[in-house]
Amino acid sequence: MLTELEQLAAKIGRVLHHADTLAAENQRLRAEIDRLQNEAGQLRGEREAMAADRELLNIKIEEAQLRIQSILDKLPTASDARQLDLLGESGAAGTTGTAGTQSAPGEHA
Repeated sequence: MLTELEQLAAKIGRVLHHADTLAAENQRLRAEIDRLQNEAGQLRGEREAMAADRELLNIKIEEAQLRIQSILDKLPTASDARQLDLLGESGAAGTTGTAGTQSAPGEHA
């Protein structure tokens, strides 16, 4: 009977040790879950900030495209008689100034 009680006590001791090991593992896993939840929350916040930045940049790009289109619309077309001849003869005439001076486009000598 004494050996049976000793065996039972040893089994209870092993069960208690196993229970302590499981409790420690459970605590470690809970801490890891908390850490991961905090990290996920931080990443979610960063993602939302990046989405807001991206939306702001898209708005700025659209505004810039509208400004560029407005500028392009104001430029003379190929059929417009007011178009400047930047590469034609007037450019060559500007390089043949006297004493090393050149007249600027639209300037008369």
